[in-house]
Amino acid sequence: MRNWTVTAGMITLVGCGGADLPAGWEDAEAIEGLTQSECVASAYDETVKETLAATPESGAVRLDYRAAHFRCDQEVEGFVRKAGGKVEVLVQPTEMDPGAVAGCDCLYDIGMTLDGLGKGAVAVELYRRWDNLNEPNDPVKVGSADVQIP
Repeated sequence: MRNWTVTAGMITLVGCGGADLPAGWEDAEAIEGLTQSECVASAYDETVKETLAATPESGAVRLDYRAAHFRCDQEVEGFVRKAGGKVEVLVQPTEMDPGAVAGCDCLYDIGMTLDGLGKGAVAVELYRRWDNLNEPNDPVKVGSADVQIP
């Protein structure tokens, strides 16, 4: 069962165990407090591109993943891998093997704060993965950012 609440047009998701993760991500930790907007635009608008903005905070970094491309009405979750000065984030649907899907794609704004990073330079990489109805379904790099955490 997935825990979520809707606040001012945003859905707050809490990750749970047993996620279907790609090879190499098995030990990734679920990101708590990830937010997903309602659909902000059609994914078929070629002028809108997926982007990553990283903002340093005290001991943390705030990530804003804009125009995230997923199916209409598809909830997502995030996972993080931390190693030294490198942080990798994966955003994927909560339901990786859907029984039925919407006949459209949508762009969402997704936000999250990664805590416990300490001070110093951090290299952040963001990946997106679609559900298992897509072949191949390997993570796709959306963007990266170098951040100096105060």
